[in-house]
Amino acid sequence: MTIGDIFSQMGIMYSWATPEHLLDRMSMNQVMLYYEKGIKSIELQAKIFWSVLGEALGGQEKASEAGNSDRPDLNKFYELYGNRIKRE
Repeated sequence: MTIGDIFSQMGIMYSWATPEHLLDRMSMNQVMLYYEKGIKSIELQAKIFWSVLGEALGGQEKASEAGNSDRPDLNKFYELYGNRIKRE
């Protein structure tokens, strides 16, 4: 991988990463730090995308949606915090 490859990838990942900015305002350590963080971010986005797509195509429900309703369990709430509620 050449420095030109790294600069082009930086330009794709970050709109502010022009060759002039990278050469004039950043050290090579900073460029490499941003490059590595950007690559990790793209890899994470890809993993999340393919995971969600796989769940959607497989017809699986998310673990948080299975068995949970939108309504809170009021009986459990009052059991835990009922004596701490101050009503005036």
